[in-house]
Amino acid sequence: MSNLNDKLQGLMKNKAMLIGIGAVGVVLLFNPFSWGSSKGSGQPVTAQKPTESVTVNTEQQQMANYEKMYEDRLTEILDDIRGVSDAKVMVTIDSSEEMVYAQDEQENRQTTSEQDKSGGNRTVTTIDKNGKIVMTKVNGADQPVLVKTIKPRVRGVVVVANGAEEVKIQALITEAVQRSLEVPPHKISILPKKS
Repeated sequence: MSNLNDKLQGLMKNKAMLIGIGAVGVVLLFNPFSWGSSKGSGQPVTAQKPTESVTVNTEQQQMANYEKMYEDRLTEILDDIRGVSDAKVMVTIDSSEEMVYAQDEQENRQTTSEQDKSGGNRTVTTIDKNGKIVMTKVNGADQPVLVKTIKPRVRGVVVVANGAEEVKIQALITEAVQRSLEVPPHKISILPKKS
């Protein structure tokens, strides 16, 4: 009987040792510090940043922000007009806002007169223009001098609203859109909402 107990205890020790080794293996497998560590330093390995930066098209995001801003404002205004309710507005713009910077322009004009053998006169004027953007220091860094910012032009507007079946209401909506966004009437579409 003691022989059997010794064998069972030996198996139990081996089983405990196998379970312990398995547990250590699992820990090492899922331990983020062990993956790709250099020379066993035990430090986490951070991914190297690529040398090329990813560029996000900020112009499209800026255009979408302007369109959303115009749509929200116009919807608010149209819902306050008598006879108009539950208005939905879609605005499309041509481009993002345009920045105009100060420029230091130089123009050189050179005029030469020539007379050919048959007695005719010819005058040639050469104009050479050079320009540089004017820079200023802000917090120790050079920045261009901004003269003005031009808001984007609206390409078209679509309005869908309750009450837009009536000609009088359509005229009011057209006037509101035209004056608020400086859009010509042929770029405004007003449609009644389905009931």
